[in-house]
Amino acid sequence: MSHKTKTIVGTAALIAAAISASSYAQTTFVPAINDVPTTQQAAPEVEIYQPLRPQAGTTLPPAPEMEVTPLPLGTVPDSLPAPAVTTPGPYSAARSAPTNLYQAPISSLPSIADLVDRVSPSVVNIIVTTDTGETTSEGQGSGFIISPQKEVVTNYHVIDGGTNIEIEFNNGEKYPASIIGTDEETDLALLRLESHKSFPHVKFHSGPKTRIGDWVVAIGNPFGIGQSTSLGVISAIGRSRVDSGSYVDYIQTDATINRGNSGGPLFNLDGDVVGVNSAIYSPTGASVGIAFVIPHGTAEDIIESIRSEGKVRRGYLGAGLRTATFEMENRPGIYKSGATINNVVAGSPAEQYGLQVDDIILNINGEAVRNSVEATRAIGALRPGDVARMIYERDEKTYQINLSIGERPDKHSIETASAVAQGLPPPEPKRVGPKVNIDTGLQVLDLSPEFRSAIGMRSDQVGIYVESVTPGSGAEQGGFSTGMVILDADGTPMAEVGSLRSVVLNARIANQDGLIMNVRLKDGRETFMVLPL
Repeated sequence: MSHKTKTIVGTAALIAAAISASSYAQTTFVPAINDVPTTQQAAPEVEIYQPLRPQAGTTLPPAPEMEVTPLPLGTVPDSLPAPAVTTPGPYSAARSAPTNLYQAPISSLPSIADLVDRVSPSVVNIIVTTDTGETTSEGQGSGFIISPQKEVVTNYHVIDGGTNIEIEFNNGEKYPASIIGTDEETDLALLRLESHKSFPHVKFHSGPKTRIGDWVVAIGNPFGIGQSTSLGVISAIGRSRVDSGSYVDYIQTDATINRGNSGGPLFNLDGDVVGVNSAIYSPTGASVGIAFVIPHGTAEDIIESIRSEGKVRRGYLGAGLRTATFEMENRPGIYKSGATINNVVAGSPAEQYGLQVDDIILNINGEAVRNSVEATRAIGALRPGDVARMIYERDEKTYQINLSIGERPDKHSIETASAVAQGLPPPEPKRVGPKVNIDTGLQVLDLSPEFRSAIGMRSDQVGIYVESVTPGSGAEQGGFSTGMVILDADGTPMAEVGSLRSVVLNARIANQDGLIMNVRLKDGRETFMVLPL
């Protein structure tokens, strides 16, 4: 580079620095993440040259003979202020401290380590076994202590089918537990830890309503590997699931929740419980960022009922309901406000007070009902023996009736009575005893035709893809690994994930020790392997 070129570059750098310095002077800076404080930061690596100034009445010599004197590295002329080294923060930072996440730099996000240290001792592992020592279909779940009386909240499905329950702490200590009460309709259970020791407990949230976007922390025991923590946000509020019944409006979160997290707590950043982790939506059996959580308000109501009466008593009408529709010629049914009676159970309050199929319930105790879920919840919220004032429509005329509400039977009795009222065969009786464990340690995915083609499978082949293998499981010990494709198990083609579930279930019922599987390896070779059961 010529002297002239260096001079131009040096002068331009100084002008830019002067302009930048004037704009920096009025700003309060918030360093970005990984910034080094000014007092510790090295000077900028920029060469700056100062040309000689001519005396009055003289002219500059020709450019090739121009002399330039380099200044010491990291200095600037006295006539120009030194540029600031730190990166300017957002304009809002100069006015006031950030009040929300979007106003704050990444470096200002707090650690949740203190929160986890404070609440994690109250989060426990639930181990459920049969009298023979076998685990149930869930085998392990999570829970949390909510009172000095050593009450532990978990999911109903975690303990269902077991005869022995143990509470395990993160330090390895184990204590027996007894069941205070359960509620299958909301999938909640309340246990009591049997020990003379005292244990730390957490409390339910009692402040402002939970909002979409709030940060939450899930702590539990996914896949039985030990206590784990994940951070996420509230993704949605008021979600419903197909098999959830009509009594829960779920919170949805993207915090990582997997099998084994069931029954564990979802905390806000104050360390208060905002919900009970209950289920995930996943085609693989592992987290895909969609988890469903029972809201703390619902959980508290259920727990209080179990405390006081050992169970949850709900009002009962004895009528199957569906959301009201009306038909127009050559057009599908259009939803309208109300709940249509689909069937009437013999001997129920609905039959005793003369309600009929196709009556449309419009209002219960002064509150309009827009659909069958709202009607079911309004009836369920009443106590047995309460009088309900109903407005209903029949043959396009409106009527009012006062009727005494009954007590809702258990879920299986409800399903049986509803089936009989519709002329359908009753459901099979609920099996007494432990459920069969169908956990294999394999997390598998269905294969699309495009994926089968991409990995070179034959067009006539079907299979399911091994997405992951639980560490320490029998599947891992048997040599299974991510990327394999299971083509068949015990001679049954694996056309979908559900096929493996059925084969494993039948093998467990038959007390088989393992399954012989035809497996496609990642290099395309096929071999037979044994999956221990």
